[in-house]
Amino acid sequence: MPVSSELFDIMRVMTRKEKSFFRRYYRLNSAGRDGAVLRLFEKLTEYAKAHENYEEENFKLSLDEPVRRHFAVTKNNLYNLILKSLTEYRREDSNENKVKGLLEQYEILFSMSLLKQAEGVLKKAKKTAVRNELFMDLVTILNRERTLARYMLDAEGYSRVVERVHKEQNVNLERLKNLSDMNDLGSRITLMLQKYPTSKTRDEAGVKERDDIFSNPLMSDESKMLSGTTLKRFYNFNVILNEWAGDYEASMGFAKKYADEVEKAVTNNRATLHEFIISQYSVLTSSVRTHNMDIYEPAYSRLEDFQSRFPWATERDRLEASYMLGLSVFSTAADDYHAERGEKMLVDADENFKKYERVLSTQQKIVWYFVIARFCFFKSAFADAGRWLNRLIQIPNIDVSQDYQCYARIMNLVVAYESGNPDRIEHELRRAYYFLTKRNKIYKYEKIILEYTRQAFRVRSEREINEMLEFMHRDLKAIQNDPFEENAFDAFNILPWLEGKITGMK
Repeated sequence: MPVSSELFDIMRVMTRKEKSFFRRYYRLNSAGRDGAVLRLFEKLTEYAKAHENYEEENFKLSLDEPVRRHFAVTKNNLYNLILKSLTEYRREDSNENKVKGLLEQYEILFSMSLLKQAEGVLKKAKKTAVRNELFMDLVTILNRERTLARYMLDAEGYSRVVERVHKEQNVNLERLKNLSDMNDLGSRITLMLQKYPTSKTRDEAGVKERDDIFSNPLMSDESKMLSGTTLKRFYNFNVILNEWAGDYEASMGFAKKYADEVEKAVTNNRATLHEFIISQYSVLTSSVRTHNMDIYEPAYSRLEDFQSRFPWATERDRLEASYMLGLSVFSTAADDYHAERGEKMLVDADENFKKYERVLSTQQKIVWYFVIARFCFFKSAFADAGRWLNRLIQIPNIDVSQDYQCYARIMNLVVAYESGNPDRIEHELRRAYYFLTKRNKIYKYEKIILEYTRQAFRVRSEREINEMLEFMHRDLKAIQNDPFEENAFDAFNILPWLEGKITGMK
């Protein structure tokens, strides 16, 4: 990607405070320069406000002649200076950066043989690292303590420091290993979420994979968590695993603990805003599963008020909070809980997605399209549902969220049927049939849909269509309580639509 395009992308997401800081940073660090970099910055700021896409030749027309003449050099200088200013701007906001800065100061003072001053700086770094559980930094700090003692103390004092540092290092390494083990479990859970995005396994292999994680000793004993960081992960993982196991009450209990722990930590700047968002979303999903909407509403309010509570949040954090809230709103609205929230959010869904698109993964885009389509479908806005489904279907078939991709095609069949357009119906039949036959695994729900899709090619009369819908309803109803098919009915339960059609026939 050209640097100028990267510049444009940065300018679009920089906050007003970050831009103001850049101007001050430039003036402090650019004495004697001709100001071309700052002029380019101001022009690009204006351009980014007025344009969605970057067209360099068009943009260059707005520049003065000296900037145009040295455009390549100036834009590279601007790009590098922006990154430096953002690094400086965020230095004090991050505990990791604070420790890194203190360690840099320590190295400077130590190299100048100002050992007493170096010792004071190292103590500050250690206090911050311990308070914020920065175990990797503590490894470095403890090593520096031992080195410093060798130059400052006599043999007896140095011996005591060596013994203390060794003990502290062993404790620190145990905590680091504990964190590493929990991170490994988290990666395995993330992989399962990609395979089973609606949190329900669909075969014995999936159950075994889930049970292997569940049976890990770390997942059953809270006392094995050696830090606040691993304790938060323990609660979060148990939210997910208990939901997979169908124990929604247990999942709800862990979600509340997770949210409470993160709430305390984020107040002290010891948890990220990403953790806050995920913890509140866990409460939203668990309270819906347990039909406990009294718990749902406070979590809803916390995410709705995210920007006012955390005005310093990055654009990524703000978009993530809005995205997660949207997922919950559209999902619950489809089940007729505060449907007006879904209606209100739908008005701005297109505009909001232009913002989300920059930060969302392909899997997240698939889920976003699907939940909006599902909401539109269940309020019988079939044309709108079809528009969002086609966006999803146009995404190249990849090995993530295949269940959602499958259910989208099935839902689109119904949307096509509701359109009454024979050509469209045949087109969607062929498209869905092709996708289903190419799937790596076909489960009972899909097999039934696939079988009736085959039959649909031969159906010619209204009576045959009605009979086919009745038989499809009968066969799907028979597997509704199959634990391996809960995934399908949870994501897209076609039975209410079928029942409405059958009742209408009669």
